[in-house]
Amino acid sequence: MLAIGHLDAAVPTVRAAPSAFTRPALLPVWQLVLAWVLLVPLLYIAANGTFILHAGAVDTAATGQAPGTDASHKISVAFVSLICIVLIAFRFAEVFALSRRMKLMLAFPVLAVVSCTWSGEPRQSIVSGLILFVFTMFAIYVASRFPFQRQFELIMLVGAVALPASIALALFVPSLGASEAGWKGIFGHKQICAAVSIVFLVTALHWKCYGIYQKTFRAMYIAMCFVLIVMSKSRTGWALALVALILCVVIWVLQAMPAKQALAILLLALPAAAGALYIIHTFSPSILVSVGKDATLSQRTIIWAAAWDAALRRPILGYGFAAFWRGLYGSSQNVVLVAGWGLQQAQNGFLDVWLGLGAVGVALIAAMTGQGMRNAARSFYSAGEKAYVRWCVVVIVCTLLYNVGESAIGLINMNWFLFLLALIGLNQAAAARLAMTSANIADDTRLVGGRW
Repeated sequence: MLAIGHLDAAVPTVRAAPSAFTRPALLPVWQLVLAWVLLVPLLYIAANGTFILHAGAVDTAATGQAPGTDASHKISVAFVSLICIVLIAFRFAEVFALSRRMKLMLAFPVLAVVSCTWSGEPRQSIVSGLILFVFTMFAIYVASRFPFQRQFELIMLVGAVALPASIALALFVPSLGASEAGWKGIFGHKQICAAVSIVFLVTALHWKCYGIYQKTFRAMYIAMCFVLIVMSKSRTGWALALVALILCVVIWVLQAMPAKQALAILLLALPAAAGALYIIHTFSPSILVSVGKDATLSQRTIIWAAAWDAALRRPILGYGFAAFWRGLYGSSQNVVLVAGWGLQQAQNGFLDVWLGLGAVGVALIAAMTGQGMRNAARSFYSAGEKAYVRWCVVVIVCTLLYNVGESAIGLINMNWFLFLLALIGLNQAAAARLAMTSANIADDTRLVGGRW
């Protein structure tokens, strides 16, 4: 059997090319042994941090929360973490070099580990924070190991397993893959099923394929994404899918325009968007009834109010990472009693971060997002990388919107993983754009100097 180090070394490093989307001379990623090794942790992430499916809803945190007390869950987390650590170790120099440029991103898991000093559950915070750190470093590893096009191929490979497996599970083993509320596949919950299918769909739309076989594969892949989004019966998922598709088109149109014209149109569109949001807010009761929702958004507003009251008791640093939700024990007792069922999250990712890491944690997420958007602006018109930049922006926006009604920040799930990968990719694209601009300026200076 080949060693992991040999698997990694067997794939030649991609040298600088004029475009990240130039057709690669190397084999497609699915023909590499390393890709199939990576498929293990990536499928684990796609399945919401579990190898063992459970009947009913599953809210598995990265952190070993429910069903974190299950021995099989702990073993699977340890196993996948070990794979990630070994892969990172064999490419440590490259991962370390890239991680030095992602200080804000790494500050989040570091804060999670440090929160053990004020956490009510210090052991849980340390273990959960270390797991989050490993998976963050794994995202950096993937970004350092594969160029943009190959990252798409790797995501497509994961979806090629997860999507048909989810459909088959929903059809043939409905006790695990479906419920009266909608399909959930291998993802554990209908909302997660819809959200992951959306990011797979966005990836498929931006993947540059070649030949009739790849084009046929992509068409089938997109069809499976739509099937799972629709059959999940997730109204949030349907709305998010519509937003993702509209955003893809809008950014594509803006990238096709000159920069000044695109900026002018964007500024003119802001008042229109604000007006649309006001209309939606005004008629929200009627809109919610039409899609089968009540005014509380399936109790979300009640949960948010109770969770916010708890957050205000420790507003700066929170209760410690992964330390708040303990059912009827500890600080979560009041929120659970108000909700009337066993909660494992606040149904809002930003509120969950506030409960765990306080305003400092939320500020870190805001800073990471702001840095990513700045890098997106810098690389928006990068030659050959427009599709990748567009994909990154759509993934970031959709992940943030998803966390308004669900929790995915800092957890083992595909949305958070791709959010991190998008932030890293935008950093790489902006750095490449800056290097190219600097090189062009240097060339122009030498030309002028030669004339003198």
